[in-house]
Amino acid sequence: MSVIAFYTNGKDQTGNTTSAISLATYMGIVQNKRVLFLATSLNNSEIRTALWPAQIKKRAGLFGPNTNSNTDNDNGIEGLNRIIRSNRITADIITDYTRVALKGRLEILQGYNGTEEQYREAQSKYSQIISLAKQVYDIVIVDVDRQLDTKAKMEILNTADIVIAMTTQKLENITNLVKVMNEGILLKKTNTLITLGKYDEKSKYNAKNISRSVLKTKEIINTIPYNTVLFEDVQDGKLIDMFIRFLGLNGKDENTFFVDEIKRLKENIEKRELELQQMKR
Repeated sequence: MSVIAFYTNGKDQTGNTTSAISLATYMGIVQNKRVLFLATSLNNSEIRTALWPAQIKKRAGLFGPNTNSNTDNDNGIEGLNRIIRSNRITADIITDYTRVALKGRLEILQGYNGTEEQYREAQSKYSQIISLAKQVYDIVIVDVDRQLDTKAKMEILNTADIVIAMTTQKLENITNLVKVMNEGILLKKTNTLITLGKYDEKSKYNAKNISRSVLKTKEIINTIPYNTVLFEDVQDGKLIDMFIRFLGLNGKDENTFFVDEIKRLKENIEKRELELQQMKR
């Protein structure tokens, strides 16, 4: 089905991975769809840390038993890579190498654990894995890691239906991103949504000002606001619990603002997908 790729082209920290797993978690909670989150990093435990506490215990949750045992398959990409090399890969096999975060809703295909040489060899398999995953999952969200070589990035971005291009609120970074989109080689205007990561609403370079003065559009640019609770909970394996708490809040504060912006990003993705479908008719 839909492939959504999170990409950043600058050197500044945009919170790309946290933003991607936040959207995946939100979608897993609010939609009755099967979501796969695919990490393309090397030896990075960020996703595992965000979703599963260090002291792992099985517990019943909103979506049934949370399968957080140490016996869960953590092979991820390197396991699939071995299957691909043996020419035994099928779409259904992918589920054998994922880890369940929300039963029937959200599964995680963790990043590569191994040497840099092994990682470089495995990168060529990502686009094939994504194409197969589309046959099993309703939504595939890919965190495009900075360490990937240009060819691997190109293959993933060309496979994606929607690209979330993450950047900071620096005008130089936004201008450079727009330039890349205008070139149309790595990013395409038609399916790319620029999104401000670690967003500070109080900055003079807020979403409205950037949209009107820099991007020359009335449509407000997407944002993933910086949130202190998010920063803390992704270090304690409480991302799912955090979203469930936030979704139950009333009133207007930084926590509801964070959820509202994640929701707006989801809605803008769906809107852009619909527009692209209509263009193809």
